[in-house]
Amino acid sequence: MFYSLLGRVVWFGLKFVLRRKYGPTYVPKSLLAGGTIAVAIAVTLAVLRATRDSD
Repeated sequence: MFYSLLGRVVWFGLKFVLRRKYGPTYVPKSLLAGGTIAVAIAVTLAVLRATRDSD
């Protein structure tokens, strides 16, 4: 319980400090979509490779 609270305090505190220092940053939707697709492809290839190696 304590570690969860400590983690949240650190996470939100770090976000607060970075936003005050650098301002809000927004990722373009096209970059976000491309990153999501790249991660999905990487996970799919890893799963396929793991199942092929185990046979």
